[in-house]
Amino acid sequence: MRRWLKRAILLSSLGALAALDGCAPGGAFTFPDDPMVGKPAPPFTFHSVHKRGFPSTNFLGKTLVLVFFRPGQPDLEVLLRELEAMHQDPVFSTVQFVAMGPEDDPLTEPFWVGLRNDLPIVLDFNGVASRFGAGSLPMVVVSDYKGTVRLRLDGYLGAEFLPRFEATRKLIRQVEKERTQPKGAS
Repeated sequence: MRRWLKRAILLSSLGALAALDGCAPGGAFTFPDDPMVGKPAPPFTFHSVHKRGFPSTNFLGKTLVLVFFRPGQPDLEVLLRELEAMHQDPVFSTVQFVAMGPEDDPLTEPFWVGLRNDLPIVLDFNGVASRFGAGSLPMVVVSDYKGTVRLRLDGYLGAEFLPRFEATRKLIRQVEKERTQPKGAS
């Protein structure tokens, strides 16, 4: 029963994200069949490693890329380096990238310090990952400038996670384009 359930979850994740590989006519992205996609992001407050709080309302008007992680996960360092490269790319200069690690894991802060990554890191004191339905970590969530969830890409993909991340990069570009160009402008 467990093996069947794991396969069903994996296949549904792969099938759902396969839609991101292509675009609908007119360049609009098609989105996975995910109950959170297209809905407002759940309200949250997260805290910096210095315990300073940041409510979700601070991010309205910005494209937000949240990365939920737990130290020691396969391919995590590669994913974080990809995100850091995007963070440093002028094309993504107005995107807010935030990496969120579990506050109850004593390896979170030492892992981050050892990685020497410039992404902002926060600790999940308030169960933010569970509000976004993080079932398998790492998970990348993209929220647009209106606070609407546009994508949840999670670790259920296993070896497919990083290759699918390129589609995520394209989606972030599309969301930023929507933010900077008024509707109807070309």
